Amino acid sequence: MARRGVRALGVLLLVAVLAMSMPLMLPGSPALAALGLEATDEEIGAFNDKYNLGADPLTRLWNWLDGLVQGDLGTSIITGATVTDQLAARLPVTLELVAVSLVLALVLALPVALRAAWRPGSILDRVSQALAFVLLSMPGFVLGMLLIYLFAVVLRVLPATGWVPFSEDPLGHLTHLILPVTTMALAEAAVYLRALRADADEVLESTYIHAAQARGMRPARLLLARALRPASLPLVTLVGLNLGMALGGTLVVETMFAIPGMGRYVSTAIGQRDYPVVESTTIILAAAMVAATLLVDLSYRLIDPRIAHDARH
Repeated sequence: MARRGVRALGVLLLVAVLAMSMPLMLPGSPALAALGLEATDEEIGAFNDKYNLGADPLTRLWNWLDGLVQGDLGTSIITGATVTDQLAARLPVTLELVAVSLVLALVLALPVALRAAWRPGSILDRVSQALAFVLLSMPGFVLGMLLIYLFAVVLRVLPATGWVPFSEDPLGHLTHLILPVTTMALAEAAVYLRALRADADEVLESTYIHAAQARGMRPARLLLARALRPASLPLVTLVGLNLGMALGGTLVVETMFAIPGMGRYVSTAIGQRDYPVVESTTIILAAAMVAATLLVDLSYRLIDPRIAHDARH
């Protein structure tokens, strides 16, 4: 586990250096984007010095880490707002989207996958596999547009876009949450369903499952107590990786539904060449991905202790 941690830190360091190299690698001048085409060379030089854009990547990374220790992630070169304050306001919105969509995806996928594996070839099995295939083939923005058209335009029961904080209006918050969460959850549920369905089918053919069934164990208990745990290792991998990627993958959903989260913040910063924002969020997202990977490894050892034993030998 320690070696995995060292490798993870190495990956994170590489991503951080590449992020700090963006002002040198990408075309265009952030100074001109912020000051306008009429800016003089002196103004451009002063701007680059102010935001440390002309330094080499390692120096910029060292300065960023020094600011991180003090809780300072930099300042937007477009708005002048601190990145720390903006993320503090936007990150909880994105985390709520990711967490609720993950729970909904698992609630949808787990019972359907286990029941379909218990009765292979049944109507539920065929229909669920077909729906999963359609959802996996459909881009997220297309699914979101279909949901908006159905529930906001045709039925007019849910708002198409916008966001209401829970503290201001709990019911309004819930109604604005449904469509973006459903858009994310359906795509995730399709992945989880197919993975768990395939592995549960293999586990159910095991000798100990047949022995438990011969002893008269009820199907529900058999699926949950005996089949779910060994069949869930690939699912844990998918959940962990999706959890890390979803933090960055909310860009499309947040833009489509006009949600003031981290994804929309990053999207706007990229369009404006707001490098301090893009760099800080890139490193944070990379750290989230690395943390998710390490949590997956730890979960493996909790689910199946034999993995930890094999790793030591």
